[in-house]
Amino acid sequence: MSFKIVRLDILLVFFASFVTLLISSFVLKGVKLRQIPTVEASLEAVRVSTEKGTPLFFDTGWTGANFWGHSSGLTTLAFVPSTLELLKVISKEAGSLGVRIITGTTNAVYAMMSQDYMEAGFGLSGHPERFNLDDINFYPDNTGLVMSGVEKIHRFNIGAAVMVGGHNQTSNIVLYEALATTGAMLVAGEIWPNDNSMAALCADYLSFAEENIAIGAYLSEDPVPKAILAGEDIIKAFLIGVITIGGVLFYLGVI
Repeated sequence: MSFKIVRLDILLVFFASFVTLLISSFVLKGVKLRQIPTVEASLEAVRVSTEKGTPLFFDTGWTGANFWGHSSGLTTLAFVPSTLELLKVISKEAGSLGVRIITGTTNAVYAMMSQDYMEAGFGLSGHPERFNLDDINFYPDNTGLVMSGVEKIHRFNIGAAVMVGGHNQTSNIVLYEALATTGAMLVAGEIWPNDNSMAALCADYLSFAEENIAIGAYLSEDPVPKAILAGEDIIKAFLIGVITIGGVLFYLGVI
């Protein structure tokens, strides 16, 4: 019986959260959100590339490559709109400053999507002619992506890099080491916490997975994702209040 009660409680919490987000998507349209730190750090990387006179290395690893039918694949897919929106914003800044962006992926569809967003970003900068299709690279596997990335880092003496997406400890450490040899500014954020531990040791700015997933909503022109994010804050505030009140009542012996 207690098991059923617990499951019913979870269902009620889920339903209440869903209703709150649904209402927020209508009521909170037009809400203003603060600038997310990862975006500012990435734009700073573009400016550093300008000062050093080198291309910007933008690497998403295997983000968007596959959906494996379970939570890990779903988490990977969650990064797709975020990294694309970030790529567009970075491309806009790069177009204005005359910075070349070199990026790569292990998924052909994602490579085409990267092309669309990069081209849109350079177009928004007022310099569409600075977009170079050859700077978007497709590789059949992660090994090819990493080895080509290392080669480009050394060949162009990369001065700054944004690595927000999906890597693993055996691949990102190779890229981080290559970037360290050129003295590059590194903005990094991985999908999984154990991979982020490597980024924490090397990055000038570390972006956590939760922040990376939210980037798309922050940067999107669609008001609904922004309203839903604001609704999530309402839910978080309510839950924090419940936990705080429950802790006080437990301490007083009421419950």
